[in-house]
Amino acid sequence: MATIHQTIDTNKSIVEMRTALDTKVLSRPELRILLDDHHWEGNVLHAKGKMGHGTITLEDKKVIVHIELSIFGSAAKGAIESALADQIKRLSE
Repeated sequence: MATIHQTIDTNKSIVEMRTALDTKVLSRPELRILLDDHHWEGNVLHAKGKMGHGTITLEDKKVIVHIELSIFGSAAKGAIESALADQIKRLSE
């Protein structure tokens, strides 16, 4: 299985990024395959779905993504990495 580990700098606080993730990302139907089941524990979003499982950790001005991909997710690793980075960067603008 493959792993995605990204650290993305943002210009937003933890509260701003969490609000953006909750309202603009987690509600998107096309992300359900990756984030089918998710919950927050403090500043860490725990998620799992058909493509894998992992965490999105929010720090001040930084988002850390760590995902262990399933066999299905491993086949799409590049596309998933790119989509996650693009989505988070858009949220931080």
